Amino acid sequence: MKREIFFMPLGGGQRVGASCYYLRIGEANILLDAGVGWEDGVEFEPDFHALVTSPWVQSMNQIGQVFVSHAHLDHAGCLLKVMRQAQRAEVFMTEVTKMLAEYQLYDRLYMNGGAGDEYGRLEARSLLERVAVVSYMQTLDFGQYKATFFQAGHIPGAMMALFDSGQRRILYTGDYSLDSTLLTGGCLLPGGLQVDTVILCGLHAKHPGYAKRAEALFRTVQHVLRQAECGRQSVKCYVPQLSKGIEFLKALNEWNHSGVPIYLDRTVLDMVAKMERLSIPILAPCNKVMGADWPTGPHIYVTSNPRGGGYGFYQEVKVDFSLHEDFGEMKRFIKSLNPRQAVLVHCAREFSVFDPTVEQEMMHDSECRTQFLFAEEKELYQL
Repeated sequence: MKREIFFMPLGGGQRVGASCYYLRIGEANILLDAGVGWEDGVEFEPDFHALVTSPWVQSMNQIGQVFVSHAHLDHAGCLLKVMRQAQRAEVFMTEVTKMLAEYQLYDRLYMNGGAGDEYGRLEARSLLERVAVVSYMQTLDFGQYKATFFQAGHIPGAMMALFDSGQRRILYTGDYSLDSTLLTGGCLLPGGLQVDTVILCGLHAKHPGYAKRAEALFRTVQHVLRQAECGRQSVKCYVPQLSKGIEFLKALNEWNHSGVPIYLDRTVLDMVAKMERLSIPILAPCNKVMGADWPTGPHIYVTSNPRGGGYGFYQEVKVDFSLHEDFGEMKRFIKSLNPRQAVLVHCAREFSVFDPTVEQEMMHDSECRTQFLFAEEKELYQL
């Protein structure tokens, strides 16, 4: 019996933020990720009204499974709200993603003097305990389909999910990276993997001029260390995204040959502790905890708090670099899979209307059989 397949972005279609995608395989109702987004300083969520007014879902309790690709808030920040509404849904992620999601959604809110809402704390704890852990290369059978999970790169614990309905194979990439980083390897898919449709998080699918600068992280590290070592000046490094902050700290520790003291605030230290418990080594002897009194000698201070104190005392550096694939890597990834169809989501807007998209670039490749679809939010597509 043929199982029809439908797809609808609820958030994170042709914009970045609030990634959440509805996938229907036969009679199975699935959510891929559950993130939040920010625009002009205002938080926004996926549009679940579009889902519950669709032909098949009248209540969030009809959601059977939720698969979370990784722990960044634009993919996992709305998870607890989804779990409150979809009380029967099974939620799956890797062990590392679960630990990092717990830190983002529970520890930062309710631990170490966080919010005083005891009911909210207990509810969040209970919901997170419902999350089931999966491993790379593991296959689960849900009757209407089977799901297999693969390493996605990008950040530790990130996974791709392959859905096999018996007639069609659909790969959801989440955010991915082809190359290794200091914290994790690149994506790993079996050789010769046959995929009919790839649902691709294509941040730079409309940016042909964008090429990842592999040296961007190390240039920042060199600048910070040079100021502390040679300039004898203390540097405050603001890391708005903690996973990037941990990668930055790992690079600082590896390149800090002169042993400049590197102080960490509590949020960074707690995240590091989570990773170290998962056998991801980060800390070095030069790392110290920032206390109430500011150190006097030249040092480096890594914080996720934009108001981290010490104004006028530090040279300030905002740490930002890309963990995403660039335009060329995306073309290489699509060509390696050569799927019949590529559904592009999580796409940032074009820099210029004259720039070609990845579709327009690849249509000139005679070996590419892929048909492209740039999926819009709240639009329902039959795959």
